[in-house]
This record gives sequence, structure tokens and C-alpha cells, in this order.
Amino acid sequence: MEPIRDEGVQCIRDERKMRLAIITALYRQRQSNPSQPGITLGDLEQLLGIPKAQLEFSLWYLNEGQFVKRGDNGNHAILMKGVDLAEELLDRVTL
Repeated sequence: MEPIRDEGVQCIRDERKMRLAIITALYRQRQSNPSQPGITLGDLEQLLGIPKAQLEFSLWYLNEGQFVKRGDNGNHAILMKGVDLAEELLDRVTL
């Protein structure tokens, strides 16, 4: 196995930033519209300016970690554990 180089480290950092952007967008959606907390993949793509292919890994991770749920209608919505994560990440950034 090859050692992780600078570009590999940057790739991981970029991925973490993308997950934070997704969690933030879903947090804001649930907070502002609790009766319709979901956002489609296409809407996330437009909102964040990130191609769908790049969003899919992040959404997979957030879904597997039970931070986000993909509904039957294809919308992604933040779960309680995701809200906790968003607030914890905010604490790390602002403290």
C-alpha cells in the first residue's frame, strides 16, 4: 500500500468540507421547513455547486452513519444524529 501523499490528504479534507456543506444545507432545510425537510440530489447539486457524482459518496457516508436519510421520494433529510453532528462541528469551528 502506498503512503498517502499531499493530494490524498487534500482529497480527504475536501470530502469533510463537502459533508459539512451537505449537513448544513439539510439542517437549514429541516429548520426552515419542518413539514418538508428533504432536498433532492439535484437541488443539493445546484445549491452547493457540487456535481452529483461527487455528492454521492458523501451522501452514502452520511446515510450509513445515520446522519441523513434518503426517503422513498428520493429526497435526503437530516436526522437527529445529523443535527447533533452539525452542532458539534459548529462548536469545533467556532471554539
